[in-house]
Amino acid sequence: MPKKNIFNFLRFTIATTGILCLFLALSQITYYAVRKKPDEQKPPVPITQNVLFLSSFDSMHANYDDKKNGLESVFLDNGIEFDISFMDVKSFKGDSDVSSFYNFFEERFNNNSAEYTGIVVSDDNALQFAMDHQEEFFKDLPIVFFAINNKERAEKAVANPYMTGVFEPDYIVDTAKTAMNSMPDRKTLVALHDESEAGLVDIDEFNEYMKSFPDYTVIELNAAKLTMAEIIEKLKTLPDDSIIFFMACYNDATGHKYSLLDIANIIQENTDAPIMRNYVGGREVGILGGTYMNAFDQARLAATILTDILINGAKVSDFGLYTDAASITCFNYGLMKRYGISEKMLPDDTVYINRPLSFRETYKEIIPAVALLMISMLCLVSAISFAFINEKMHVKDLEKSKSEIENSKFMLQYQAEHDELLDLLNRRSILKYMRNNLKADHRYSVMLFDIDGFKDVNENYGHKIGDRILNDIADRLKSFADSLDLTLGRYGGDEFIVINSGNWLNKDSEIVTGIVDIFNKPFMVEDVGILLSTSAGISNSDGVTEPQDHILNAEMALFEAKEHGKNMVCVYTDVMKQKFAEETNVKQAFLNALENDGLYMKYQPKVSAQTKEVIGYEALVRLKDSPYGPGQFIPIAEKNGWASKLGRATTALVVKQLAEWKKAGKTIYPVSVNYSSRQINDSGYVEFLESLLKLYGVDPGYIEIEITESLLMEESATSGKLFEDFRKLGIKLLLDDFGTGYSSLAYLTYVPVDNVKLDKSLVDTYLVEGKDAFIRDVIQLVHDIGKLITIEGVEEKWQYEKLREFNADAIQGYYFSKPLNPEDAIEFKAIE
Repeated sequence: MPKKNIFNFLRFTIATTGILCLFLALSQITYYAVRKKPDEQKPPVPITQNVLFLSSFDSMHANYDDKKNGLESVFLDNGIEFDISFMDVKSFKGDSDVSSFYNFFEERFNNNSAEYTGIVVSDDNALQFAMDHQEEFFKDLPIVFFAINNKERAEKAVANPYMTGVFEPDYIVDTAKTAMNSMPDRKTLVALHDESEAGLVDIDEFNEYMKSFPDYTVIELNAAKLTMAEIIEKLKTLPDDSIIFFMACYNDATGHKYSLLDIANIIQENTDAPIMRNYVGGREVGILGGTYMNAFDQARLAATILTDILINGAKVSDFGLYTDAASITCFNYGLMKRYGISEKMLPDDTVYINRPLSFRETYKEIIPAVALLMISMLCLVSAISFAFINEKMHVKDLEKSKSEIENSKFMLQYQAEHDELLDLLNRRSILKYMRNNLKADHRYSVMLFDIDGFKDVNENYGHKIGDRILNDIADRLKSFADSLDLTLGRYGGDEFIVINSGNWLNKDSEIVTGIVDIFNKPFMVEDVGILLSTSAGISNSDGVTEPQDHILNAEMALFEAKEHGKNMVCVYTDVMKQKFAEETNVKQAFLNALENDGLYMKYQPKVSAQTKEVIGYEALVRLKDSPYGPGQFIPIAEKNGWASKLGRATTALVVKQLAEWKKAGKTIYPVSVNYSSRQINDSGYVEFLESLLKLYGVDPGYIEIEITESLLMEESATSGKLFEDFRKLGIKLLLDDFGTGYSSLAYLTYVPVDNVKLDKSLVDTYLVEGKDAFIRDVIQLVHDIGKLITIEGVEEKWQYEKLREFNADAIQGYYFSKPLNPEDAIEFKAIE
């Protein structure tokens, strides 16, 4: 038979086989489609009961859907309908929010036409609300709870004849066991938590469990006592064998709230350590794994109990406290591979996120059809292309595939080493470069710089415009760095890093001024020129410091530049390190005092200029057993956002002291309390003060508030409301440090201050021969606008006599008395 006929016969046979396989595949697919009947619809169950589901969190909470589905799986089949009310406790900031929810719930409950026959509550805050208001809202109604972390609260609730439910144990121990078993070489366990109820339970159980493992190092990061910047610094310095346990943690020391995604991203950006979590959520965004509550099963159990009570007539007392709550162990399969964890190291019932299914698991029902389709397609393609394939084309295809694979490998490596947005070396690559190319004895400089006020650009123009500006900056920096053989990278956010090998840099170096000039040129966005500036910190090699430590030094220098007004360049010196260490010590001493009753007050008498009688005191805060004075710790407190906490603590001490004097039968006088402009955002301060006065039985007339002129200059709605609230409460206002800034008598014509305190600097400058008429005129002008005036810093007798001659109202200073302890202050007499 001719060769051509053989070729045609083979091609015909292959094509026929392909068509036959295609027919068989389509037949099998049709069979699968026809044999599957739609689920039979069950007839709806008549609604006979109406239940209220009270949830501590809102519908965006990670396990809300599981809870809702668990309830529905039982209630809907038994003719029970349920309404939902959310407390949203994550957004609560204090008792005022609890009160607001109570008012909301009361109005909703009273206006709701539905008559509830039972209550389901989820999580501790909702249970506590139900317990507190049982008689008012839920009298004689069965209450079933679940997902309760506080066992004492759960046991107390079960003691109530109308309450029963499910206790949720804390799974931090189970999570710790799994982590330690699966990663035995990691011996540093980092506990990140806040001081919420769940956070405190987590850390207590974790610490108790770790007592049995002395060979492990435990590092506790209490977010309630640290700012986010401090947490980040600690994350950056964690040992390489660390495991992070991300417990209940949503707030830092400033009161700022963070989402689960925020915290997860912050941890991943600043450390390579695996993250374990004993709560649901986060496995898709970088959390390795952990054990947490099976919300669906717990909700289903609670619904079953209440259904048994409502439908079957069971008694609440028939059910004890369920403590064996269902749990889930869940791990991110991709991260397991990253940290060298196999499935054999984990419990048998572990659930895996992103675990690839085998071919058989994925296509087990359609494998036959797919196989036939593949054979069919193969046959048909082979038949069509048989005549055109030859060895030469085959070799070319192989060469092309090899080239594509090599290009893909290169692109993947490039993407891993560069920032996705700006196409610069990322932080990890910069650190790798420093480890591999720099030694302690090399001559080089590390320059870290960022954009001053870039947050305002994002807020005013949007992140899209902000990203365009960052790209424009990156392009200019790349061109500049390439021309001078500099290593350039994006360190994070709007921070950039430059490494100059071979030479040291200073503020006037060509490289430094060139980078500063890049930022000084306007950036055009939609025909609008945006002016920016940069602050920079430089650290030069010294033959001792390791290369990576120079980044920390550059950060300190950058911080110093920011403190000096931005648009500055600072070169690191050991003084900065000492200053940073000193500030850290002051900060720690202040926080320790704030949290451990370490504050106390001294009282400096105010004396009538005419009669020498004591007419009041100024309260001045001090730290117990500490070398740091108010001039050191008060600026630190204000800088770190603790002014409100300090203000409340000192106010409480003063009101309590007034009450003690009063109880002892002493004659009391008004005490002035300093109010920082940084407290302006403490919206509940006036209510806090009012509650203290009522608690201790102190008349508002005995408290005066000393404000600074920065509050006057704002003239904002917030400051206006604050002044009005003080006036309604009966609190007098004093203007402190008058004459030290931009003080103007014009302010006093529209701001409700009752007394002006003339600063010591004016007394020292003008209460001298030839200039004292100025002091006399200021006193007269203050009197002319109906205010009283107190002169501070009076230290000499002749000063006092001159001020009395000028008709000053009150004198405060060392001439009469320095600040005194409470027992000495109340007995002080200025009249000899």
